Amino acid sequence: MMKKKTLVLAALALTVSLVAEAQQFQSTHLENAAKKLRLDSVALATETLPSTKIITQGGRKIAVRKDASGVVEHIGVPLFVEEMRLLKPSPIYDYLEYTVLDRLFKVNANTLTHQDLRFEKGDLSSLANVLEKADGCNIENVGEKYYRVKWTSSNTPVIVVSFPIDYELLANSNRKEMELNFIRDLKHYTDTMPIVPKDYSTKMVPTSNPDVFVVPGNSYIIDAINSNRYLTFSTQKTKKGKTRSLQLLFDRHQPQESLANILLEHDMVVDGARVALEFVLGNYKRDTVTVALRDWTSFCLKQGCKPYFGFEENDKGTLTGTVVMSNKQSGYDHIMAVKTSEDELFAEHPLIHAKVYLFTPSTNVRNLFGTDAGTNKLRIR
Repeated sequence: MMKKKTLVLAALALTVSLVAEAQQFQSTHLENAAKKLRLDSVALATETLPSTKIITQGGRKIAVRKDASGVVEHIGVPLFVEEMRLLKPSPIYDYLEYTVLDRLFKVNANTLTHQDLRFEKGDLSSLANVLEKADGCNIENVGEKYYRVKWTSSNTPVIVVSFPIDYELLANSNRKEMELNFIRDLKHYTDTMPIVPKDYSTKMVPTSNPDVFVVPGNSYIIDAINSNRYLTFSTQKTKKGKTRSLQLLFDRHQPQESLANILLEHDMVVDGARVALEFVLGNYKRDTVTVALRDWTSFCLKQGCKPYFGFEENDKGTLTGTVVMSNKQSGYDHIMAVKTSEDELFAEHPLIHAKVYLFTPSTNVRNLFGTDAGTNKLRIR
């Protein structure tokens, strides 16, 4: 009887172990943290997804967050209130919370991984207990070069720490792993963001074409790379006659403006629009993925990117240009060299081709374009 009970317990332990091993993690450092803390399937389980669960380990509160697919995307010591995370999204939350977890539980034996932290007040040990001392927190982006995070109590600084805006640092990962994870997650991503048509009419400006209006956006590096949108009047027949209304332009007679709109405007619905993405990876390998254009745009927006487009030329019906998916908060850009023919763009199911360079440091992007501020000539193709 005793032997049978022992066998049952061993089988249960093996089952828990196998379930834990089957758990998917967003990146290697999270998987290592789960193993170091010996978090099993029960500790990682959540009642609903997506969800954040607070558990206790070694007398410390630990936050475990899983996405809608059940993948663990964060493990760390809570340093920020949930309201702040929701109201002011930032990549620094997960970075600092994992960093404290790393030091407390020695997940990574290399202490040099935290050498970029500069404490003006306090240290890593005191940071671990900051929620017990502070009643406020402020994040400052200094010249898009580094972050300064200040916790206060009655408006008096309790802890002040600074660190560079470096996407590999903030992700606790390296470019190679981030590229592979990006492509893996994109393949399984489906856009669930609601379509929210925008009213651009109050911002539109006439162009040389009386049927086309431009809604000026922001520019990136050079004026030719911008977030401009283009509008036109659409005539529709109703029971009361014809009515005219403004809409985002998508017309074969205006291919340049149409391409800009479909690449930039997430809420512009063009049925069946796809993008064939050829990823040029840092290890010189390539991977090709074809997804719905709306899924691609939504995936990048969800990560904090803002899109900009620069039209290059229309060579006998072949359109080329550059899309920059800029993530200023994390200090990187995804660069897309786009190409499509007019026939492909205005087909029943539009198709755009793009050569993509992921996680290009923002500080290096300026060198990718020509020096003439009036042109957009990408050096990499």
